[in-house]
Amino acid sequence: MRRQRRTMMITAIIGILIYSFCLFILSQFVKQDQISHLAALKNDYQVLKKDSHSRSLASWADDHQLTIVTDSNHPRTIRQQQVHDALHQNQLDNTNPYHLQYFRGKRYLLYLLDSTSANQQRVMVKHYQSVWQHSNLCGIFSAVYLVLWLVVLTIQYLTYRQQRRYLAAIIQKLQQIKDNEQTDSLIAKDNTPYTTLIKLVNELDQDHRHQLVANSVLKRRFQSLMGHLPVGVMLLDEDGNVLLHNQMLAIMLGRQISEEKHPFVDDIQTYALSQMIEGTLRENRNHRRNIQLYGDSDRYVDANVIRIAHSEEDLKQQVIVILYDLTNIYQLEQQRLSFINNISEKLQPSVIEIAEEAEELLQEKQFQNASSLENIKNQAHNLEELLEDTIALNKLDQEENLLPDHVNTADLIHTALTKQQSGIKKLDLQVQKQINGNKWVSSYQRELEQIIQNLISNAVKYNRPHGTVSITLDHNEVENYLNITVEDSGIGIAATEQKRIFERFYQVDPKQNQGTGLGLAIVEEAAQTLNGTVKLTSKLHEGTKVMVHLPL
Repeated sequence: MRRQRRTMMITAIIGILIYSFCLFILSQFVKQDQISHLAALKNDYQVLKKDSHSRSLASWADDHQLTIVTDSNHPRTIRQQQVHDALHQNQLDNTNPYHLQYFRGKRYLLYLLDSTSANQQRVMVKHYQSVWQHSNLCGIFSAVYLVLWLVVLTIQYLTYRQQRRYLAAIIQKLQQIKDNEQTDSLIAKDNTPYTTLIKLVNELDQDHRHQLVANSVLKRRFQSLMGHLPVGVMLLDEDGNVLLHNQMLAIMLGRQISEEKHPFVDDIQTYALSQMIEGTLRENRNHRRNIQLYGDSDRYVDANVIRIAHSEEDLKQQVIVILYDLTNIYQLEQQRLSFINNISEKLQPSVIEIAEEAEELLQEKQFQNASSLENIKNQAHNLEELLEDTIALNKLDQEENLLPDHVNTADLIHTALTKQQSGIKKLDLQVQKQINGNKWVSSYQRELEQIIQNLISNAVKYNRPHGTVSITLDHNEVENYLNITVEDSGIGIAATEQKRIFERFYQVDPKQNQGTGLGLAIVEEAAQTLNGTVKLTSKLHEGTKVMVHLPL
């Protein structure tokens, strides 16, 4: 609209300039006509001068509204002075017989009649009529020009108004397409500048309608598929708002879930699952864990929280939560774990007693075959360690989603080192420990204790004489995480073996009869329970470094 007004204003200015130029040309024609008229009167004067007397010439001059002035060295009147100045300033001569002169706000046209005598030159003086004094001519021209220019401006205005109507209709149709509203096809004449654009908009509308129909069919099919899935599904945006869910998820959570967009915390009341989702949204890392859902359902599920992004350049991500119902499987697994735990707990006192009896017999030195008795004692200790690890692993599998504890990490390290004191003295190991940040953390005591104890136990057990054990804890309270690093200078692990070291009961060299093969499995299980990660680096005969990262 503003551009059209500016265009019309420019058109009006151009019209005024053209009008001014035409008046200038017309004024030149008027001037030339008056000069030609005076030239014709000069010829008449020459004829009348020969045949008439001075009274006739005066009457002739009055008839033509002019004055004949004779030059004089001593002008008496204003007209004589005017003529005298023009002649003596060489403004009038035979080569330039006319001159337009301003005098007292008026213009006069002077025309040289004769020059027979230098002192008796005669000049015709006639009042000059400008183009505006020719009212008929100027009025007709102005009227015709004004009408023509008004017609031009009217055509331009009507054209712009029609274009605005087309643009308004196109904008309205595009807005309707954006809002998924039903629209009618636009109709335009073939000679308009928007014909091609209108055709493209109509084609876009048709394609959009077809796409809406296709999307509606896909949506119905997807909703039908989601409704029949045996797993619970929830889709979240980058801010943690629920975009989509299925009925099975509502059944698993034991809640009625709103179809409107809302925060996921309105539906998920289980702390562990909320922590997994928060971790994925914050760290862009997937999480998987078996948890118990608290609320009306009390189901056990395999929870998967997965980040969805098409590429690394995507600024906006989505998170999908998938819950597999493991309640029946969990009940059977609990029965199995309870059976193993009961047997382990019942066997553990007997094994401890066997080891103690063997130790007492060895101290009495009453047996000739002491090596066999030593072997019995070692095997009893190995079996005792195996039972302890089995009980610990079963407890991790049976872990419930309670609220976190206020844990002193320095005490956990001290307790673990105390248990390994005999091994440290036996190998003469140098232990270095460092705690960066606050030693108190908000986490789960049992899992942290198992991680620290097993890492330190492995670092001592598989070390070399006079070696070193380095323990470092980094507690970052700003980003709220805990890093546990245990490094030893022991036998190390070959690269080919490092892929399997987290498997349960896997031992790099079973012939050495050291450990149960459950230490690192317990560490990994405990770290996953805390939504953390475990990373191991090792070189054969140089040592091993294990790093555990735990979000708090």
